[in-house]
Amino acid sequence: MSGKLSPDEENALRFYIGDVSGNDSFFGDSKAYVVLNSLFFPNISTESARAKEGKYLNPSIIADIPRLMGFFESLFSAFRKSAIKENILTYRVERLADYDLIRKNSATISMTSTSTAGFLNEYRDRRGIALMKFQIHENQRYCVDIGEALPYYAKSQEAEILLPPFMKLDISEISITESELHITDCDDNPPQVSCQVKISGFEEYSGIAPELSASGSKAGQRVYNALNNGEIPENEDIEQYSQWKNDLHEKLHSLI
Repeated sequence: MSGKLSPDEENALRFYIGDVSGNDSFFGDSKAYVVLNSLFFPNISTESARAKEGKYLNPSIIADIPRLMGFFESLFSAFRKSAIKENILTYRVERLADYDLIRKNSATISMTSTSTAGFLNEYRDRRGIALMKFQIHENQRYCVDIGEALPYYAKSQEAEILLPPFMKLDISEISITESELHITDCDDNPPQVSCQVKISGFEEYSGIAPELSASGSKAGQRVYNALNNGEIPENEDIEQYSQWKNDLHEKLHSLI
């Protein structure tokens, strides 16, 4: 760490990794990251993929825009205070569809959990996977060592290094090893891609961030409810929510 985290920053990190308590519809959701990460991806393909995997899309996450932005402000502030102390190698089992977009953009799309403990079984609950190995250099900023950042780390076995969105990446695909073929997805299929990743910088924002409409948030909640029920959302809701996500993406890029 390059600076001690405030209580709000620590709480945002705990919330993101699922260390929660109570029954609050927002702060009590131990899997809020399912929705929080999907907000950075275009259209609703990522939300649809998560729903098909049996994951719940919590409408409360996007129901209160000031609350949502307050969380991101605290989380991004924690990223800005953070740096890695030594050269490390971390691992991630990525959803193949998400990997394709990461590869296309040569950048992290959303918050990206990696681990120094290898390819974790907890992240093999997705359909179609890619294996990513991140080479992170000493003094690399914006990367959070969760075990170091938090006084108490509820999921210490995950040995998590959290990367922010908008990190530039150099990705080189490599051969899948024999041992990696035994790392399977939720359908027991082997990985389709293995790659090495180097962080090459941070995407700075230039532009004027738009305001976020309440109507786009409400459309998103209707999209979530439809997907949670195995239904196809209304086209108008998809369009409104997708535009709202585009605006949110701009605003969050300007914020970090």
